[in-house]
Amino acid sequence: MLQSCLFELARSSRAFCELSGRTVILSGDVFVALIEMGINVESLWSFAKRPNRITLPTPGLQTRSPTPKILQAGDKKPLPPHIPEHMAPFPDPHAYIRTPTHKQPVTEYEAIREKLASQKRDVERALTRFVAKTGPTQSLFADQSAPFPLIACKPMSQPYLAALLPKDQVFEQQEEEQSKSSPERPPELVDNPYLRSVKMPRKRKR
Repeated sequence: MLQSCLFELARSSRAFCELSGRTVILSGDVFVALIEMGINVESLWSFAKRPNRITLPTPGLQTRSPTPKILQAGDKKPLPPHIPEHMAPFPDPHAYIRTPTHKQPVTEYEAIREKLASQKRDVERALTRFVAKTGPTQSLFADQSAPFPLIACKPMSQPYLAALLPKDQVFEQQEEEQSKSSPERPPELVDNPYLRSVKMPRKRKR
């Protein structure tokens, strides 16, 4: 109820102020607003000077809290004679001390295995991309060749021999060099039918 009364008093005072062509509310505007609300203005003086009224004390000055001092490590060096005194002083000696920080190594077995697996996967992925960029590639789709490059397989006459007869990389390089240096020989006949070259069927004439 008190809030609604104060709101109505302020609204009426503002209206009388604007009606008089002013922007600042004066005491006369408040008196006219009180009279319009039906409040006896003369009784306010006796109410304000009653003997048992509560007077609010004057607010005192609040003491400022002291500013905390900045942590200093060591004694600051004075400025040398060739630098004027109005310049900023040197920072703390700790600013010139190198304090390297080293991350503690991970010793958990699961974390080490996950890290090794991720490194192996990244190396394989990078090696695959390198081979795809430097060597011949095949397209997965006929129209788009760049988004999905595939490493082209080298055609071999007997591809199953590489799986049945694995060889070291060093010996393979030596054999390739010897085959390049030696003259070509006619293919030898193989007794094993699974190792013979494929013969295409002849077309019969009708």
